[in-house]
Amino acid sequence: MSKPAYDKIYLDSMKKKTEYLFVLIARNCPEVFETITLYMECEYRKKMDRGNPFYLNKTPKQILGSLGISVNPKLGISEQYDEFIMEWMADIYTCMQWKYNIPSAEIVDAITPKKLYEIYYPLHEASLENGIEKLMKIYLSDNL
Repeated sequence: MSKPAYDKIYLDSMKKKTEYLFVLIARNCPEVFETITLYMECEYRKKMDRGNPFYLNKTPKQILGSLGISVNPKLGISEQYDEFIMEWMADIYTCMQWKYNIPSAEIVDAITPKKLYEIYYPLHEASLENGIEKLMKIYLSDNL
């Protein structure tokens, strides 16, 4: 198994930050899955993947701003997307990238946001770690 992408001290904050980022996207962006893909493939995310503390400590609004996306954090809960699923997706992507040290762009290419959203049921019944293991075996077995 590979070494984690960055120091574990950043993992919890990265999970929370990415959860909020995905919720902001669900509330503010008409093309939710495309925007998540844009984020996962962006230069900011590449630097986060490499463990650059300057980028690991950026806020969701700063990250989205770097992509040219302005958000209104006061918008209400998304009527179109289940925000709980969006947070789960954020945890899956963040923990998978961290644990296996795989570039986020490769992960999102193998497991698109739309696909991940659609397989929440029944995958969410597994623990986060077991869900990630299943996804790795199915979609990213070459990286195990």
